Amino acid sequence: MLRKDDFVLLLSEKRTYLVQKSHGKLHTEFGVIDLTKIKKYGQSIRTHKGVLFLVVKPTLSDMMKKLKRMPQVVTAKDAAAIVAHVGIRPGWKCVDAGAGSAFLALMIGNVVGPRGKVVSYESNKKFAEVAKQNVKKCGLEKIVKIKNKPVEKMNEKGLDLITLDIRNVDQYIEKMFKALKPGGWLVVYSPYIEQVISARKVMQTVGFAHITTKEVIEREWQSDYFSRPKTRMLGHTGFLTFARKVSKKIPIKKKVAEKQKTEKEN
Repeated sequence: MLRKDDFVLLLSEKRTYLVQKSHGKLHTEFGVIDLTKIKKYGQSIRTHKGVLFLVVKPTLSDMMKKLKRMPQVVTAKDAAAIVAHVGIRPGWKCVDAGAGSAFLALMIGNVVGPRGKVVSYESNKKFAEVAKQNVKKCGLEKIVKIKNKPVEKMNEKGLDLITLDIRNVDQYIEKMFKALKPGGWLVVYSPYIEQVISARKVMQTVGFAHITTKEVIEREWQSDYFSRPKTRMLGHTGFLTFARKVSKKIPIKKKVAEKQKTEKEN
């Protein structure tokens, strides 16, 4: 039995509507739908004009179309690349820094499931509040936790995955190395190639291995009388740099270099 505040997705061959049952009556171009008559997912319902709709439980991708956006979000194409490249599994412990509107944290949380955990840091109070509302709207508040704190205050350890979408990311890479468990992944989202170059240098120095940078371009095709790519496409949004922790400790060469630097300064 559906609750009054549950969301339902109404599907027809021409349109879809995402609404809460509490809306009462939904006025559409196909007629009025009496939402109080919806008792369960999977049933069919007709408008007062007789147009049939199927009632289904909305997926995360359905829900995210209705979420509030503050800063630029990590798009589905980039989130999917992260999930596929690192092979996220149910039960993973993850940290996401630079939550923004929580889009990436939600997509990761949807994969790690109830046995997993995603803690997402956001220093901007306004962004953090919107992120919390979005998490609650998607029903993932038991999996995804938003912390209104800077990533400097991160204290989680033994992590499977850390994603960073923040400024001056180089300053935090060593901290991330220590927080990951052996075999864990660090993923850095960078809008500009100069940020990628800088981050990769620090990753190599700290001791990360299997460092790879990707850019994902998405192009939809149309197929009417003839098939061709659509004129508009989702091009560059950001670079994804992947790195994996193989060794348990920071390389000796880095510690020696730091010691020499300190001695020189003194």
